[in-house]
Amino acid sequence: MIIEIMKKFLKILKMFIGPIIILVLLELFSPFLLHKVPLYLHGNLDSGLLALAQTSKRSLIPEDYILLLGNSNAVGLGEWLNNSRNDRRNLWPDFHTAHILNNKPDIDVISLGGAGKASLINLVFSPITQFQYINSFLTFNLKMPKRIIVIFDEGNDVSRNIKELEKLYYENFDKNRIYDTEYFRKFLDTVFQDKNPYKTPQPYFKYFMFSRFIFKGIKGLFYESKYDANWRKLVEEQKLHKLNLSQVDRYPRGHFLNIALVDNEKWVFSNKNVKPPIELANNEIRLGLYVFEQSLLYASSFFKDSKIDLVYLPSVTSSYNLLLPEESGLSGIANFRLDQSYLTKIKESEIFLVKEIESIAKKHGFGFIDVRNDVKKASKSLIIHGILDQNHFNKKGYHVFAESIIEQAEGF
Repeated sequence: MIIEIMKKFLKILKMFIGPIIILVLLELFSPFLLHKVPLYLHGNLDSGLLALAQTSKRSLIPEDYILLLGNSNAVGLGEWLNNSRNDRRNLWPDFHTAHILNNKPDIDVISLGGAGKASLINLVFSPITQFQYINSFLTFNLKMPKRIIVIFDEGNDVSRNIKELEKLYYENFDKNRIYDTEYFRKFLDTVFQDKNPYKTPQPYFKYFMFSRFIFKGIKGLFYESKYDANWRKLVEEQKLHKLNLSQVDRYPRGHFLNIALVDNEKWVFSNKNVKPPIELANNEIRLGLYVFEQSLLYASSFFKDSKIDLVYLPSVTSSYNLLLPEESGLSGIANFRLDQSYLTKIKESEIFLVKEIESIAKKHGFGFIDVRNDVKKASKSLIIHGILDQNHFNKKGYHVFAESIIEQAEGF
């Protein structure tokens, strides 16, 4: 009886030995194959290791590399990425600034940027946590970057910095001491150690890389990803289109807020497009810039041997030649609200922010790159943002942006 039970047990065990051995081997070798995972499967990977899966470098671990920091523009969101994810003929496509920088001088580039966040997350908590997390694996040895390119987004960074303070600072820290730089650094240290908003897997889970990859893939079959949900929302919103005066009455009030002249054609940009923070008070703008500066200094103290360049990225509304009502033919039409004061505020805010970011760069010995002239020159004859996702560059726009950086950066 006992012998029969043992035989059955061994028979069942044999059935599982093969799959277990295969699973163990896949877990052991999967860390070395991250950069071979196709782009459309990157959503299934450990978010803390996505930098190693990026293909804007020559091998798994980059050498003497450039690190991109910033929001979604540093990540490469936009229609170029979306089209690349859906094109299964090219499993490892180029789709943003990192690839263009990598292709031109043939140097390794990775991004530790983050979408929908601002300076506290994208310059402090996210990149430093990811860097430390990568090096917590015995199989990886990611050295400090040779150069860091920090993208300041005119349209989002200041306003989002205010929102991040509301979530991370005001509840537990003294608002009256916010401009005390030593106290602010203590705030960053405390949050980083105790309530880091950038989450990585627990130590006992992080080594099951392949298993978590499969689990995320299966989960994705039943639940729509955040990326796909956001893209679907964009499709449902206002598309970039040419102005047709005979159809103006079809659109809701406020629709014709941003009309731009491109290649002698009048284009209607979304009234929801990002613009300089013209709706914020001066003290809020000052605070948003202060948060950017202090976050940048914290990052520079961690990446202390890296050369840092600040890149000023104009918002969509600052990138094009916006028209007044009389210039567009909409003068006197009820649902067109644009006036000279709107354009003046955008221009004045842009000029002010450029001077402030350049001043921060000079004050702390960082490089400063202003891509506005190249962006505005290109936008006179080309649409350089998406038809649907107008707040991010399209393929042409990313090339203009990256090539402007290459031309202006010292020692590139």
